[in-house]
Amino acid sequence: MPKKKDQDTLPGVKLLRLFRKLMLDGRRHFQSELAEEFECSPQSIIRMVGDIEMVVGVALESGFESRRRWYQIKTISRSRLGLDYEELRYLSVCRDLAGPVLPDQVLRRVDDTIFNLSVLMADQGFADREKVQRNQLAFFSKGKIDYSQHFERLEKLLRAGESKRVCLIKYKTPGAKEEKEHRFAPGRIISMGSALYITGASLGDSYNKIKYYTNLAIHRVTDVIVTDRRFKFDLPDLEPNSFGLPWHEPKTFRIHFTAGKAAEYVRERIWAENQKFEDTTEGDLILELTTRSEPELMAWIRSFGEEAWLEPPKT
Repeated sequence: MPKKKDQDTLPGVKLLRLFRKLMLDGRRHFQSELAEEFECSPQSIIRMVGDIEMVVGVALESGFESRRRWYQIKTISRSRLGLDYEELRYLSVCRDLAGPVLPDQVLRRVDDTIFNLSVLMADQGFADREKVQRNQLAFFSKGKIDYSQHFERLEKLLRAGESKRVCLIKYKTPGAKEEKEHRFAPGRIISMGSALYITGASLGDSYNKIKYYTNLAIHRVTDVIVTDRRFKFDLPDLEPNSFGLPWHEPKTFRIHFTAGKAAEYVRERIWAENQKFEDTTEGDLILELTTRSEPELMAWIRSFGEEAWLEPPKT
């Protein structure tokens, strides 16, 4: 019996991963690409697809394109949706929350999906599209970035991150005369301050040697080339409820705000999951938090002018 390409993953885990991929992404997936991504033989893909077909039945479709076998979960019957209209309404709210930073191409697909779900859930064969897709939340932003023109590069980075493929990224830093090329291991896309960033690691010549961890603004990426090389390490976990983007090891800071509008503004908001407020005898406010983004924290403090300053660490 030939040696397995990936001996560390149980067959059941691979089956669940394949089912999730086919279920959540309705596009066609080619057998050869699936075998490479899941580090197994084409015969193993055939066997796992057969197991999935026994569960979902005719919902799993297959065929050939340019002599390559593909698989796809195209339709889901209404009885298998497991949703009610209240949950669909929450999905619509989530769409509105994410809307300000999503490209138009993605928003259209999300809108179509929500509408199609509502049709499948309706007793009749149709639904009121205007009613289903009416925005329930409204956002007003200054300096919004149009990500429609960056959609192709964003899609490449997402796919590369899922399959752990190294990318060659051309990046234009503000004020720089020339673009800089990064050999980059992409991680997750994160949103902060109405902008999107790709987290990851800048790599050395060996493709698996990390030079440093970094975050790149999507709108400053000018080109993405996805290579055939894979990186074998795991990127650090992110902490979405922390202050700022991760740049260094966690550090704790104490920021002093004078009594007044600035202090009340800070008190009303959550800046980090681990934050602590302390009132002084003079009525001032001290915010204590831990962050991995000291440069961003310092810039934020300076934005308050004379109403905020950094307290010396406790001894």
